[in-house]
Amino acid sequence: MSDDGASAYPTQLAVSCGFCGTTDDIRWFCKRCPGSLCNSCKDSHLTILLFKNHTVVPRTNEVVRLYVPSKIAEQCQTHLDKEISTYCNECQVPCCVICLLQAHKGHDFASIEDAYLSAEKRLNDNVKELEKDVLPSLESVAGKMKKDRSENRVRIDSVKEEIDAFREEMKQVVDESCDDLLEKLDKNYIELDGLITEIENQIGKIRVLIGEIDRIIQKGDLAMIKYSPPAVSTMIPDVPIPKLLTPIFSPRKDLLTILGKRIGTLTWTDDCSDTKCAPSSSSSKASNICISKINIPKVISFSCEIGVTSITIAGNNKAWIMYNSSDTMYLYDSRGEVVKSIVVKNCKGINDMAITRSEEMIVTCWDKEVRHLSKDCQVLTLINAEPFEPSGVCLIDEDRLVVCMRDQNMANHLAVFSLSTGGKICKIRGIDGQGKQHITDPYRVVQNGDDICVVNYRSDIVCVDNRGVVRWVYDDTPNNIGGSFDPCGISVDNFHNFLITDVYNNSVLIIDSDGRLIKIIQDVEGLVCPWGICVDDETNQVWIGNTSNDVLITRYLS
Repeated sequence: MSDDGASAYPTQLAVSCGFCGTTDDIRWFCKRCPGSLCNSCKDSHLTILLFKNHTVVPRTNEVVRLYVPSKIAEQCQTHLDKEISTYCNECQVPCCVICLLQAHKGHDFASIEDAYLSAEKRLNDNVKELEKDVLPSLESVAGKMKKDRSENRVRIDSVKEEIDAFREEMKQVVDESCDDLLEKLDKNYIELDGLITEIENQIGKIRVLIGEIDRIIQKGDLAMIKYSPPAVSTMIPDVPIPKLLTPIFSPRKDLLTILGKRIGTLTWTDDCSDTKCAPSSSSSKASNICISKINIPKVISFSCEIGVTSITIAGNNKAWIMYNSSDTMYLYDSRGEVVKSIVVKNCKGINDMAITRSEEMIVTCWDKEVRHLSKDCQVLTLINAEPFEPSGVCLIDEDRLVVCMRDQNMANHLAVFSLSTGGKICKIRGIDGQGKQHITDPYRVVQNGDDICVVNYRSDIVCVDNRGVVRWVYDDTPNNIGGSFDPCGISVDNFHNFLITDVYNNSVLIIDSDGRLIKIIQDVEGLVCPWGICVDDETNQVWIGNTSNDVLITRYLS
């Protein structure tokens, strides 16, 4: 668009200067010719005597429509002798005059030019939105990923060197062990040779003695009576005569299997504050967790101002408590004392909340908005989620957040937004290998490493990888711990396990990162209709909120 407000006509009209043919800087229009003019030809047009009475005006869509025959007209597919002249807004199809009087009689309609211009405006608005919000967000993410990839390349090369060094150490250990076995075989062979030599020497001595006795007997004189040969017992070899055994090598094949699984694992972390991020052993810390149904002692419980549908740990033994029918958030300490409260104005109810690294808050509200709360509690609208209702929310890095988007028309999905611009980056619907969508009613969402785990409201748990592809779905069918599985809240602990509230069964399920049930917390005093849940990694305690305004804080690790 030009500075004077002139607007280029739709690109299908192939706008060019009617005199010089250029397509650059076409801002003017001669009503008399009629024709479009570039900036240069406009200045010279009125100086030519032939054109002195012509009228040159800024080129706008309205001017072109008045003086140039429509080039967007087409023949009607139903009435081939008629041109398309109108657009039916109700049926969203172009039609001719006869169609309008017959098949589209009484419908709301517009001229084909107006429909064309409306479509052009809508598409231009889409382009502007993409250029303003989506494109900068994606470019920012891509730039950050490229930078991270470059920095991570150094770490990857270092880890590869560590793996190669470990391989050489393992080779050395294997070589030393095998050399020791071979040495034992050689030593055994030499020992056998020594025994054979001693026995053969003894045999020689016995033969000499036998010859000496034979000679005395043959001589037959009194010397025979006086001769006293050595006792037979002295002729027995001093060394034991071993039973020769065939050596058999029995390699520890099970050791090969163990080594294959236990040499080490490669893990990825977003916190490499240590100078060395060594690969961890495959024996998980979660081995401390007993795979069973357990009863645990209550640590502390208290009643709060509202029912509890969402909890977010704030550190220092404190947590934010929210209820989806209240516009007020309460900060409680572990003694049940209210430390602070915040009213989110014009909010019909708070669904969920996440805290950024800079200690600002992202809040999802029933009124179809995601709001940003600064440290001084200034509330700004970050995202207008219309027509969706934003529910659960979590941060997946410094500039991206995932929001559960719910709609009565069931176009439900997860949406990834830029935290800095509020622009939508992508959708996640949870598609499996058969093309089936599993994210059907997303209520709560958490991140676990590269995975994102979603609670479908009171239905099941869906885990997707960083491409949005389904890894597993958990619906408690194989366990049948009681009645119908009724999940609502979800949290992740330091061991990458999920803790999920089961409202119907008054329990909390602990599921590992591969979707396997490893523990059930049940029959705990005060654990009634649990809904909100959040793990405090600093204390290894879990905060569980009931809809009956009670909060239970307890340990769950042995």
